[in-house]
Amino acid sequence: MIIIRITNKTLKYFDLICRFRENSKLLRNMLPKLTKNNKKYQLNESFIGKQADDLGQLISEQIRPLYDSLGIVVPVKSCSIIHALNEVKQASVTEIARSLKQSHQLVKQKLPRLQKLGLITASSDPSDKRKTDYQLTSMGQDQALLLKQHSLAAVYEQLSQEVGADLFKVLTAAIDGLKNKDLMTRFKQQLPNHRNSETTHE
Repeated sequence: MIIIRITNKTLKYFDLICRFRENSKLLRNMLPKLTKNNKKYQLNESFIGKQADDLGQLISEQIRPLYDSLGIVVPVKSCSIIHALNEVKQASVTEIARSLKQSHQLVKQKLPRLQKLGLITASSDPSDKRKTDYQLTSMGQDQALLLKQHSLAAVYEQLSQEVGADLFKVLTAAIDGLKNKDLMTRFKQQLPNHRNSETTHE
């Protein structure tokens, strides 16, 4: 049986990769190395969002068979929710979203499937009937333990060495960079430079 430990950092690796959906110059020297070179249609830096999506999808596809072999039934992209609930015992959608730094809507969309799998249950908050709290079932707790007992940290570290960049640090920096200054602002700042460049070449 393959024994692979999954730590908080491992879950954050995958979570960051799945959440990163926009363009960022911080990834232009790293992400192209993670996908096959398409000679027929060469992508450039403007397609970093697509590259990030492709990376997240590839990891998701490759992790699933591994999880199956370990008896982990948690949907790959919902592992962070199971981990979060295991840490706090129970939480509302808003609290889960805040702890994972994800949108309320994204977290809410994932919860029904986790309930259907028997991993979580929902209950009304006694102090506020409008609030619904979620907690792990006994099966959910067992799955959370399996996730903790296995880790892909060494695998991601090896991949980082191959591409010459720390995946976790690069993705975190890129996400933080776009949160501090969004794409619209960055695009507008480049317009004067772009126009000046065109004028120079005329």
